[in-house]
Order: sequence, then C-alpha cells, then structure tokens
Amino acid sequence: MIYDVILSRENDKYIARAKEWPEVTVVENSRDAAIDQLKSQLLDYLTNKVEVVQVDIPLSTQIRNPWLDKFGWFKDDPTFDDLETEIAAYRQELDQEMDCLTE
Repeated sequence: MIYDVILSRENDKYIARAKEWPEVTVVENSRDAAIDQLKSQLLDYLTNKVEVVQVDIPLSTQIRNPWLDKFGWFKDDPTFDDLETEIAAYRQELDQEMDCLTE
C-alpha cells in the first residue's frame, strides 16, 4: 500500500510524518533514515496498534447532486443562446490577452 509522507527539515534533523496517520512521526539525522524509520513504525502501528475497518453508514435521506436541481432551468429561455455567444467571445478575448502576455 502507498502512503503519503510529509517530510520536513528543522535544525539539521529530518521529521517524517505519515499523512493519514499523524500520530506516526519520526525524527532522524538523515532523510533516508527518517523515511526508513517511518516505514517501519507505520507498519508496526497498522499491524499491531490499530485496526482499520470499513463501515456502512445508512443515511435517512438520499444525498442528491445539487447540480441536478438546476438542470434544465434555461431550456425555454430565449436569451440563453445570446449568453453563450457572449461567454464564448469573452473567453476568446481572455485567450488573446494570455497569448499577448506569453509572447
């Protein structure tokens, strides 16, 4: 399994922390030693000190996608095509400005 490690350096020491398990932290003199020690401590922590389980939480109401509530609002709006045209023109304007900045 792959875990993210947060590695920092303070006062010539390397501090390594497991991102998902902040209680697993080591301080070592070298970067490699900190990473190796963290791997060892994380393995010990996950196999001997905690149990990782998955639980199913039944919700009383279904979670809906909030965007679906807005879907179709503008289907009968006669000005929607004009809005799309204005948005496209504005995007082209921004693209041209960006092109000028990068040249």
